[in-house]
This record gives sequence, structure tokens and C-alpha cells, in this order.
Amino acid sequence: MLKKITFLSFVLGVLFLLNTDSQAQSQDFSMTNNTGMTLIDVYLSPTSSDNWGSDVIPGDLILDGETFNFTFTGFDKDNCLWDIKFTADDGNSYTMTGVDLCAITTITLTKN
Repeated sequence: MLKKITFLSFVLGVLFLLNTDSQAQSQDFSMTNNTGMTLIDVYLSPTSSDNWGSDVIPGDLILDGETFNFTFTGFDKDNCLWDIKFTADDGNSYTMTGVDLCAITTITLTKN
């Protein structure tokens, strides 16, 4: 399955806020959902990979207005570029590619 999914009729605004935490793994981040929709699935994959792997919030939802903290373990701390895919309750999947998780710690998803 190809990771690159075309945005249908949804424009995703992403706001990256710089913040540092010396205790956290380089790629740890929080995602705030301000899309007006519920996020059902979230997948993370190194940009260099063609495989999404498993849903990183199995059995969980990220409701509109909620923030979810992602904690990385078992990954090379120098692997900074990641692709993020999520499925919303509108039935569509959306992707962000080449997100530098070593440079940011907060992602806010908004609907434009």
C-alpha cells in the first residue's frame, strides 16, 4: 500500500510550535486535534519507509479539542523525518510527510 494518499476535499492546516524537553526522546511530540472531527487511527512511519505499521492509538480516539502525547521508544534518536497519517470520522485518511520530529514537539491540526 502506498503511503502517499491524496487529500480529497480537506485542507489541513498544520501549526508547528517549537519547544524543547531535554528529558524526552528526540522524536516525542504532542498532537492537538482542532479539526472539528474525531481522529480514529494514527500511523507513524519513518519517511524512508514504505510501511505504515500498526495504529499507534489502538482502541483510542483523539476527539476534537484533545491533545495526545506520543512517546517514542526503540527508535534511532537521530531518525528525525517522519510521515504521519490519520483517519478521521469523515472516513478519509490524511497525511503529512517529512515532519521533522527532532525540531518540533507540538503539532496542532486544524481544518481550513
